[in-house]
Amino acid sequence: MIRGFWRRLSGKHLLALLNIVAALAINFEGLAQGPLKLHSHSSLPSFFLLTYIWVGVMGSVNVSPEYIERMQLGSNGVVHDPTRQGGIVCIYYLGALFGGFWAGHVADKYGRIKGILAGCFWCIIGAALQSAAQNLNMMLCARVITGVGVGYLMCIVPAWSAEIAAAHSRGKFITITFLANFIGITTASWLGYGISHSDIGGGQFRWRFVLAFQMLPCFPLALGVLLLPESPRWLIKMGRKEEALEIIAKLRGNDNPDHPVARAEFDEIVTMVELENKDQNISYWRMFLGTDSGDIHLARRIQLSFWLQVMMQYGTGIAAVVIYSATIFRTAGFDDDKSNWLSALCNTVGIFGTAVAAFTLDKVGRRRTLFWGAVVLAIIHFAIGGLSRAAINQPQNAAALGTGAAACVFIYLFFFSSTWLMIPFIYPTEIFPTHLRAKGNAFGVAGWAVGFGGGSLLVPIMFAGIGEKTFYVFGAAMFAWIPVIYVFFPETAKRSLESVDMLFASKSPFTWDEEKEYARRVEELRIRMAERGEKPLGGRDVEGLGKMSVVHEENVSEASSK
Repeated sequence: MIRGFWRRLSGKHLLALLNIVAALAINFEGLAQGPLKLHSHSSLPSFFLLTYIWVGVMGSVNVSPEYIERMQLGSNGVVHDPTRQGGIVCIYYLGALFGGFWAGHVADKYGRIKGILAGCFWCIIGAALQSAAQNLNMMLCARVITGVGVGYLMCIVPAWSAEIAAAHSRGKFITITFLANFIGITTASWLGYGISHSDIGGGQFRWRFVLAFQMLPCFPLALGVLLLPESPRWLIKMGRKEEALEIIAKLRGNDNPDHPVARAEFDEIVTMVELENKDQNISYWRMFLGTDSGDIHLARRIQLSFWLQVMMQYGTGIAAVVIYSATIFRTAGFDDDKSNWLSALCNTVGIFGTAVAAFTLDKVGRRRTLFWGAVVLAIIHFAIGGLSRAAINQPQNAAALGTGAAACVFIYLFFFSSTWLMIPFIYPTEIFPTHLRAKGNAFGVAGWAVGFGGGSLLVPIMFAGIGEKTFYVFGAAMFAWIPVIYVFFPETAKRSLESVDMLFASKSPFTWDEEKEYARRVEELRIRMAERGEKPLGGRDVEGLGKMSVVHEENVSEASSK
């Protein structure tokens, strides 16, 4: 009964419910994550020691005196072992790395809904164990389990969203979902700030409550996915075509299975899936090596998915801005309490930036957004570095210069969340074939885990060695990413998921060659359809053209001949 609830809804209301449920999954990730937060009195060089609480529950947990003592990180609220403290945070990403690859296999074999339910299970178990942790070993195990659950959700939910959304609004659909990530981060920040002075239970409530709070979105998420339909692309892959057509008709054709747009999308997916069936059981290792993939070029897609996440999580310097911001706030004359309040406010700014991205990514495109975002973020990095050095050299003007640098932190977070934050999560869900989409997205999750976890550990080392010059390094890196994006990352906005295969049919990894190959194959397809007397419905893209056999007839024949 509950599984058929979606049939009672209109297509518009169904999409809204899908967004809400997907947002609950990403909201948990926002609550759970937390890069390295160092206490202001720990024993590392004082230049980069922080009280700044940025994202997730671990920010407020890491500065709780009772937690510090219980986990043997220090005494009297002072951290003496920041390496162990950072290890507790970063082991979460190891779990997410494993969970992402596990989820890719589960979601492609058993379906997106069952995969999300499995993720909910691991998230609830992990959060419960974290909140009940009695010692360091228990906390480490709990963090790994939580990471596994988050890896599941991060791998499956974006792929599920991409498969349901229309091509012209796919970026908006997924971005609105990820808006919940910043809402989760912000909720955790304000929650941690609100109870930061609590002494209930000898100070245990201060950290146990926020860890238990992570579980809150998991229960409505588990219930919500049971109300929703499976991915129509996965259903077609499993041979359940009537069910898939019913869902597509609901979403695209006002419940009319003969609606031209719904029928065209259905026929397109069916043709592509039938031609892909030969490679249903391809392993991660074969995907990584590109073994027998022919013109599909899976290895190339994996590299793009992985490195785009690493570039965003570490290469943009977001961790540097976050980690150094507490020092900036103190330079501006703010006390610790106000610095913590400002950190929560920074996350609120991120919500507005992500909202802007929802309305610009599809219109501007993925590549152009990365281009202009890189320029703006590079300029801000140089500004923060220059103002920080000036504040050190001119102590009489430190407050004014520090205030300027603090303003740059807010500006950076707004532009980061409206440009580079979202695309690395969207891109991997767009560039893999239907039968390998969840598995392919697992490599994106791997890049997220490596980039975020590695950045949390490496950035403090950079600050210890070169101080505010770290910002110059990341500013230069942002300019360096522009030619990388231009050369290797083709545009996917407003293209159907099935038609993206045409981009990667090119033997060359360069975007200009991929676009030429795409145009050639689209024209060949139009000619073939015209010869059959079929009228194309699409414009620039082949969305709605229906039978996409040109690219895959060649791909499959080439792969099978090897």
